Amino acid sequence: MLRDVFREFLSGALSRRKFLRTLTQMGVGVAAAGQIADVVAAVPEPENDLVLKNVSGGHITCETLRLWDVKYVFGNTGSYEAPFVDALVDFPDIHYVLGLQEGSVMAMADGYARITGQTSFVNIHSVTGTANALGLIVNAWADNSPVVVSVGMSERSGENLGVFTETTKLETIPELFTKLSFISSRVENLGESLRRAFRLASVLPSGPVFLGVPVDVWAGKTEKTSLIPAQRTVSERRISPQRAAVEQAAEWLMAAENPLLIAGAELPRWGGLAELAKISDQLGATVSGDTSASRSSMGFPSHHPHYLGAMRGPIEATTPFDVVLIAGASRLSLSRGGHPLIPRNARIIEIGLREDHLARNYPADLLIYAHAEVTLQKIIEVMNGSAPDRAKVAAISRQAEALKEQRQTSLKRVLESAWDSDPIAPERLAAELNHTIARNAIVVTEGATSDAPIWDYIDFDQPGGGRRHLISSGGSLGWCLGAAIGTKLGAPDKQVVALVGDGSYQFAVQALWTAKRFEVPLIIVIFNNLGYQANRWALSRHKGRATETGKFIGISLDDPQIDHVGIARSYGLDGEQVNKPQDLTGAINRALAAESAGQAYVLDVIIDRRGGGRDVNWHENYLPEFSS
Repeated sequence: MLRDVFREFLSGALSRRKFLRTLTQMGVGVAAAGQIADVVAAVPEPENDLVLKNVSGGHITCETLRLWDVKYVFGNTGSYEAPFVDALVDFPDIHYVLGLQEGSVMAMADGYARITGQTSFVNIHSVTGTANALGLIVNAWADNSPVVVSVGMSERSGENLGVFTETTKLETIPELFTKLSFISSRVENLGESLRRAFRLASVLPSGPVFLGVPVDVWAGKTEKTSLIPAQRTVSERRISPQRAAVEQAAEWLMAAENPLLIAGAELPRWGGLAELAKISDQLGATVSGDTSASRSSMGFPSHHPHYLGAMRGPIEATTPFDVVLIAGASRLSLSRGGHPLIPRNARIIEIGLREDHLARNYPADLLIYAHAEVTLQKIIEVMNGSAPDRAKVAAISRQAEALKEQRQTSLKRVLESAWDSDPIAPERLAAELNHTIARNAIVVTEGATSDAPIWDYIDFDQPGGGRRHLISSGGSLGWCLGAAIGTKLGAPDKQVVALVGDGSYQFAVQALWTAKRFEVPLIIVIFNNLGYQANRWALSRHKGRATETGKFIGISLDDPQIDHVGIARSYGLDGEQVNKPQDLTGAINRALAAESAGQAYVLDVIIDRRGGGRDVNWHENYLPEFSS
């Protein structure tokens, strides 16, 4: 009991007067109680901690954001967040980025976190805002984006009474897709709750953390509280591998007759691409991107002579791969459609931090739970201690280069045959963008069925300072536009290009308003095939009644055709639709000019439909209630 009283007095939760009264009630004399209070009050505050007196929960939140170098609050708030938003008025260095829907602001925070590596901060409203944002929280979870999602809740006195947007058990909604989902129930512990949220979101493997704050906690006041700075909270130390595991991996790789290196999802996020390229150079090894189904960011240098791009099926090597290094955990499956992607008798080494991905759908002969970049560096150190078999390396390299040449020849053939296609081929659109956008641009994509041409014809080189690529693997559409805005805020000196399907574009088109409000320069290119092509492909593969009758239900977006550019203009932006291949170059140049002038510009490019049912023009247009 006495210990609790001292703790509350030291934390500021108990005033001096109440502290003295409590001590006297416990039998301590008045003079003695005063002396005890003086001694306790004289205890020095921890060095570097920020001591706040007579402050509100909103003020505590703002001071915490400042301690964590948070520059932007991405928000769409309601009445429960008012005490926090009101406190922001006195913190002009923290900028409120307003979005028109919670999913959009969540995507903005996601893009900002991915490109900067810093933990971002979202502020949304109650159970309704949480529900709207949940799909985009799923994306942040899938891709380990460090985001603190703060949500205002109804005051505690209204719980279980059926108040408007009552928030009982709110924290259970996102708990499957967050590192932690919890509530700060007292203003006295709000600072510590925020610190906990930022710490968990930031530490690798990073990810979103959900923090509910009742309105009376944000509005409430405490006489004294201490905030611990970020540098005393998060360690920069990265998990290192065991020496024996590193030596075993290096031994297997150097002894391999034909090693395969796979650039997993963690490398573009947390490093290791340059090290993987160096290992490829030393061994002559073939390098593959992650599987296309994984939807991992493309970051490995496209120009590398051993690199084959995203893995879409088995790699037909003359000499079977006998050792496979999966660097940076993957959703890779051992087989696709019953056909093995990796020879079943190959030795598999996997390195990564995302435990739920490690060896999930395939065996691993050597599993290394560690930071991939650190581990690859240590493997290189071991390899450098041995003299290479130059003849063997040259032979392995020739095989890798032959595979690369086959791929390039095939891509060139496809591009040439599709170049004059009308409607425009997605391959040509991607190739023309590749020739015109900045060599160090950041390309944010949500192309769905157009992802493959983007991956094949746009060059990336993250470790060499070239283009970076951001993509979402969570599957919740409506990510790209918001993520591109957040990316530009995080990298204002880089050109940001958003490549998005027409269906995905409409999931979050309201993000354009934010781009205009804050004059965020972007190039937005819609790969418009006038429908939900992925769903049409699925129906076609099903080979059922849709294929027999030509009635592909829930697919067409062609009648009425959506005026995507008109919508952009209603938000104050400019753009144009492109229908003919000969008009493409000029339109891209106009988009580049608008972006250079500080504006977002929308290119709606009508592209060729592909796959099963592409020639079907049927769509549902009959409802009995409205038929004549």
